[in-house]
Amino acid sequence: IVALLAWAGDVVSAEGAEEGTVDAPAEPEPEPELTPEPEPEPEPEPVPKTAPVSSGGHHLPASGAPEDDDNEPDALSLSFPERMACGSVARLCAQTVLHPFDTLRTRAQARKRAAMHTRFGVADVFLKGIAPQMALAMPAGALQFVTLEASREALAGDLWTSKVLISDKTTRDLVSSAAGAFAAAFIRVPQEVLKQPVQSGLYPNSAACARAVFRQGPGRLYRGFGATVLRDIPWNSLGYTFWQILRTITGAPQTVSADLVLGGLGGAIAAIILTPMDVVKTRLMTQSAADAVQYSGLINTFVRVVTDEGVGALFRGVIPRVLYLAPLASLVYTVYEALARVLLEAKAKFAAPKEEL
Repeated sequence: IVALLAWAGDVVSAEGAEEGTVDAPAEPEPEPELTPEPEPEPEPEPVPKTAPVSSGGHHLPASGAPEDDDNEPDALSLSFPERMACGSVARLCAQTVLHPFDTLRTRAQARKRAAMHTRFGVADVFLKGIAPQMALAMPAGALQFVTLEASREALAGDLWTSKVLISDKTTRDLVSSAAGAFAAAFIRVPQEVLKQPVQSGLYPNSAACARAVFRQGPGRLYRGFGATVLRDIPWNSLGYTFWQILRTITGAPQTVSADLVLGGLGGAIAAIILTPMDVVKTRLMTQSAADAVQYSGLINTFVRVVTDEGVGALFRGVIPRVLYLAPLASLVYTVYEALARVLLEAKAKFAAPKEEL
């Protein structure tokens, strides 16, 4: 019994010792503090850009985008009827305003006759030949500019095909200007045939001139066509090209005042160079059946003028010609560009996305 009691006591004491040596539970480790993730800032809404607009040679770039004349995939451009309207109004305004200088130029270059100096006053300088001038100026300008713009777009790969035919912009301007001048010649030559004989004093008014011309047949309307083309194509091409080159050299902004000055300088340079061809054209258009010496063509007229009157006769009327053509080039291109930009800005404003109320 004693042994059992002793054994029982040892067991109890051993269990107590085991309980006393049990490790205390470890304190829980502090949980790491969770920092809230920052909320993503909302992306700013893209500012809508105004689509670039183009009249062919000029365009208004998108906001913040560089201006590039040769790459306008999304350009808002003028339609062909709108370009025809701009060109016709530009030509009408320029030729009507400068008609007196055109009359003085014609009288200086035409063959001298006694009848030219009778009953020709100040009013005649403004009114002689004004009817065909105004009547045919608008269709000539419309045909010239719509052909010019179509040719420029076709050569740049923006019309009919995406293939760029001429990469150099100045060369494109030269070729497209020549195409526009050639197309306009089909209206400009009848205009000159009906206008210059009246200005030179061969007929008292445009109606009498028209009756005399139509009696000779429709072919009479195109007398001097070759000389006119050889005058107008180089003049339009050189005048337009000189205008663009002067713009590039001077870095002038595309403003009305800059276009007036640079366009006038370009037209004046081209006018001086091509005065001999203008004299030949005027002699062909103002001759009459009563003249003792008849001009029969471009080369024949050129040789006869030099032989009979000297080389200086080829530059007769150069001053009134410059006074006429320098402002003409300036006014035509400036009025055309101004009208085109007004239409383009109106179309761009209409096409821009409206702000939500």
